Amino acid sequence: MKVFTSLLYICIVALTLSGCVTSQTQKLESMSDDSICELLGPEWSSTPEEKNLLRRELGRRGVICDHGRFIAHKRQRYQPASVNSPSKRLAHASAQNNLQDLNAIRLKKVSGVYKIPVQINDAVIVSLIIDSGAADMMLSPKVANILLRSGTLTEQEFLPRQVYRLADGSKKKHMRARLRSVTLGNRTFRDVTFSISESDDSPMLLGQSLLERLGKYTIDYHNGVLLFE
Repeated sequence: MKVFTSLLYICIVALTLSGCVTSQTQKLESMSDDSICELLGPEWSSTPEEKNLLRRELGRRGVICDHGRFIAHKRQRYQPASVNSPSKRLAHASAQNNLQDLNAIRLKKVSGVYKIPVQINDAVIVSLIIDSGAADMMLSPKVANILLRSGTLTEQEFLPRQVYRLADGSKKKHMRARLRSVTLGNRTFRDVTFSISESDDSPMLLGQSLLERLGKYTIDYHNGVLLFE
């Protein structure tokens, strides 16, 4: 994959120098979303003109990237893997409501759990574990500090502490606050409650304070995506 991407990158540079814009565009159209995202990463020294061309192609496809890594499609028409899958039933329900598209966000499986990229307060993108058993979203102290330093989280948005029951049955009292915005795909949710974990080593969770606001959603394990309207 690296060799293939490198060759494509060399072709893009050569085409840029020769001014063959049409051929260059055709070459980009043959590249995968991941490959184009990778060319915008820090390991490549693309010229401003090349980067603009890559960004325009990603914008045309509706692809979201972060530091050379594919994140999600803004809004895409999703084709489920099988007729009887939950994804197909959700897509059918959406069609009944005259909805053309679904959010389909790629999941990453890490150590047996699924993580999803979430943009918080338009300030930071974090990967959260989908946990329907958690009452609230849970973020690490490090992420909370980033939000505080960016000015997107203030003292006025902190809430009274609350006792949570952990997976091992123990109880802990955590700090809580309210997020101004949480973005998944092309949907943004306002005033989402979250708790702050005791340490940066604790897992960060996408809990019911946001999941219950998705409405109909399903996890397509076959394709590794979260689907919702």
